[in-house]
Amino acid sequence: MSCRRDDAAICFLGASQIFSDTVLRTVEAEISPAHSLRIGDIESFRRELGADGHFEGVGALCTLVADEAHAEALLELAEERAPLLDRVKLIIAFEDDRFGETLMDRFGARILARQISLLPMNLNLTTWLLSLRMIVSGGHYIPPALLRCRPAEPPGAERRGSMDPDEVAARSGLTPREAEVLGMLASGQPNKIIAGQLSLSEHTVKLHIHRIIGKLGVSNRTEAAIWYHRRGGA
Repeated sequence: MSCRRDDAAICFLGASQIFSDTVLRTVEAEISPAHSLRIGDIESFRRELGADGHFEGVGALCTLVADEAHAEALLELAEERAPLLDRVKLIIAFEDDRFGETLMDRFGARILARQISLLPMNLNLTTWLLSLRMIVSGGHYIPPALLRCRPAEPPGAERRGSMDPDEVAARSGLTPREAEVLGMLASGQPNKIIAGQLSLSEHTVKLHIHRIIGKLGVSNRTEAAIWYHRRGGA
């Protein structure tokens, strides 16, 4: 679900120190036509979200962004599979990279299975907005460094983490940098985000993808992503 309706709402669940009024105003200005609101805790969120999935006077919930303190509450909401959340994009925002690593270690399988995005708050504003816009528009974002973390699996489940770039390179004949690009491509990230995360130009990213497609013997980036996932990528 993407925020395309005039009454669509992005709800930030957490403290004003993290989701400031400036953040909310910037999101409203840059991710039109969505409206933004901040709710301090999960109990208030449950009270204020109407039975029809709307916030009174704001609009229909299309994206829910929780801070670190509410990460597990968001996971619990996702596990409930409430009809109102079926088409809502779920995001956990975090400031400390170590928190993101711990989150993937403990809940990686659930995060990936429920298509919950992880959004660092320590990105520069342009990259942060690009990442949020991609998620709101229907994408799924996990920082590349966290994709290398081995996700915790539920008991009895087969373990499938993302492949280390060196492993990808060994299997495919790609360079380590091409392997990094492939991993990010396979997670659904656009060229702009890949370029920002790897400190490359978009032109260089396009060249890497062209070489990846040639070396893997596939026809396009979608087939390259399929190649990656079939060989154990997250």
